[in-house]
Amino acid sequence: MSFGTWIVVGAIAGVLASKLVIRTGVGLARDIGLGIGGAIVGGGIFAALTTPDAAGIDVFGLVVTLASAGASLVVYHTLFPHVRQG
Repeated sequence: MSFGTWIVVGAIAGVLASKLVIRTGVGLARDIGLGIGGAIVGGGIFAALTTPDAAGIDVFGLVVTLASAGASLVVYHTLFPHVRQG
């Protein structure tokens, strides 16, 4: 997968996780950044471990990138819990 795909998937994961975890949308920019960072790290590791011909957009690569973006958000929100409002 390409670097741009990692960024798009990470941003989507950040938006979704922000709405699911916080529910108020507070910290949306932080969550998008964490999602993008996690997706880049996970996508980079996946690209380094797979063969060069598997670098295209494939379902497994998309799942790995999405999971790593989600994992970075879960770890952050577990280590730094926020008080929910409402």
